[in-house]
Amino acid sequence: METRLLSARICRDYPGRPAIVGNGGSCTYEDMQKGIRGLERRLREMGVEKGSRVALWSYNSANWLIAFFAIVRTGGTAVLVNYSMGSADAAELLTMTDTGFLLCGDNGETKKDPDAMKKLASLAGIPEGHCLDIRPAALDLGHVFREEAEEDVPDTSDENATAFIIFTSGTTSQPKAVQISQKALTFDADAFENIGEYAGRSVCVAVPLFHILGLLMSYAYLCRGATVCLPANYKPDTLVREIDAYRVSDMAAVGAVYMGLADAQGFEENVVPNLHLCMIAGGMSTPVQMMRLELQYANATFINMYGQSEAAPLTMVRPSDMVEKRAQTVGLAIVGMDIRISDGKGGFLPQGEIGEVVARGESLMNGYDKLPTEKQPIDEDGWLHTGDLGRFDEEGYLYLAGRIKDVIIRGGENISPSEIESALNQLENIREAKVMGAPHPIYGESVEACVTMTDGGKSFDQEALKKALRSVIARYKVPSHIFLYDSFPLNVNGKLDQRSLHADMLTRLRRLAVDEELAGGVTVFDVVVRNSSYAIVPVTSMASELAEAVGFSRRRLMSIRLAVEEMLTERIMDAYSAAGNIRVRITLMPEWLRISFSDDGAEYFIDKRRDTSMSAKIILKAVSDFHTDYPNGKPMYCMDFLYENDFSIQEFLMKSKEESNA
Repeated sequence: METRLLSARICRDYPGRPAIVGNGGSCTYEDMQKGIRGLERRLREMGVEKGSRVALWSYNSANWLIAFFAIVRTGGTAVLVNYSMGSADAAELLTMTDTGFLLCGDNGETKKDPDAMKKLASLAGIPEGHCLDIRPAALDLGHVFREEAEEDVPDTSDENATAFIIFTSGTTSQPKAVQISQKALTFDADAFENIGEYAGRSVCVAVPLFHILGLLMSYAYLCRGATVCLPANYKPDTLVREIDAYRVSDMAAVGAVYMGLADAQGFEENVVPNLHLCMIAGGMSTPVQMMRLELQYANATFINMYGQSEAAPLTMVRPSDMVEKRAQTVGLAIVGMDIRISDGKGGFLPQGEIGEVVARGESLMNGYDKLPTEKQPIDEDGWLHTGDLGRFDEEGYLYLAGRIKDVIIRGGENISPSEIESALNQLENIREAKVMGAPHPIYGESVEACVTMTDGGKSFDQEALKKALRSVIARYKVPSHIFLYDSFPLNVNGKLDQRSLHADMLTRLRRLAVDEELAGGVTVFDVVVRNSSYAIVPVTSMASELAEAVGFSRRRLMSIRLAVEEMLTERIMDAYSAAGNIRVRITLMPEWLRISFSDDGAEYFIDKRRDTSMSAKIILKAVSDFHTDYPNGKPMYCMDFLYENDFSIQEFLMKSKEESNA
């Protein structure tokens, strides 16, 4: 295993091949190598030496990767800062890690304030001479050092020393600084050899480089002489454009990005034909979503994996695995890693039993910076305690079963509930705050908050609270909903009953979801009826069953059934035999059951004052409202039946959802 990061051999073997593309720029392997050596020389002139800590605060770009490799070659440690983080928060991290140098590119803060680098440096106590602007407009690292760096500079890095630091929120509001060696990163990259025959010549890295997945995938593909595409952002239209422009064959992203891309305009034409291998990590929520992605990305194989900033990856599925394995498990332990299920007492559980996932091997971090031994997750025997629950099947595939640690994973971002609770508790009139995660169909989990107020809720304004939070925490940490409570439930010991509170919060979320669904109606039956009298019976039966389920009386059931039968008969058998096939939809509305009909026949009118036909009398007698809509310019006939006896369709749908989830 060659542990020197991005060896000169790779650059010599593919000098003219594009190494990094996207975001409006590109560089070849030759440009990249010269950029790394030239920047390394500049960093040494600035005073960077073995053990120096150099912050890297920038959007994904070719300059970011060149800067990262240059820092490591000096023997320094790259401190990777979230590009969405504000100056004050970033300064806390740099101070905490004794970071003495700053490389700043384009990021969320510099877009608002061109002097953001100086502001951060001042807050973190970094001298101006220890700062370097690496924005492409200021410094094109792929070309500016070409002449200056013809001679190689000796690599003084130590493969076992900490090469870079990634921050993870963990279980408290105080971030942890994860220290990772270049030996561990190279070991992780070698773990992808099992996909070698499936991997293409390019990869779209649609995750931040300050995340372990983004950095790892970029490095793994560069080590193979492949092209890394770094899009300007992860918006679906941007990804469609970049994947098509560079004919990208592989992709690395979290589940939310893949799902958003599948709904984008141009997906079928410009993405599906290109992508053949998709790596996915960062809190993919359900096997159903994974299976759906396999169908949408018709030419691609999805590779699920599991790991943490502290050790990534730990397990991976293989491209040759059956789709059920790839969808339902996180795969087998990578070669060189020992993965066990702990019983919490110093022993290990047998296959099939659920316990904490622990790992030991070459990819483990060097520990959390500045934390004492008793707070480190690696025990005296070298086992990393992940805080995740899991079990192995008889073939050695790992199934995850939840988390011990209190952290919310939203679209791959680890979010600390206590940080948000602290921010909420500092707002006016907030007495208590509890932040929890909830299942989300796109992001895996959403951030939700429950509060009590000192004034009993008189001043409660959800949007005002969210606005206040956006000024003190990152936008992605702001709760999707904030629920007001008179008081939180307590257990027999007088402590917060978090389980009861979480259950009630989920009920409130389901109620909101039902209200949103009902705003446009919930279609429960949608069928095309052939122009034949034989097709009437299934429709009338379905209408009767649903009407009974939502509480209509027996007499009302008969009138609803008769009205549906008359409407279909009128269209099929009598005056409108040229109607063609008829589309029938049954929709639950907030206050009435709607049964609608549409076809290609002549327009049909019913008027209480003029119609004397028997069909019209039967229909008008049964329905609460009969009207004609014109979606897409064609008539659609709607029969509305008011619910009886103060029936709550919201409660009915809530109960149905609970029964379906049971």
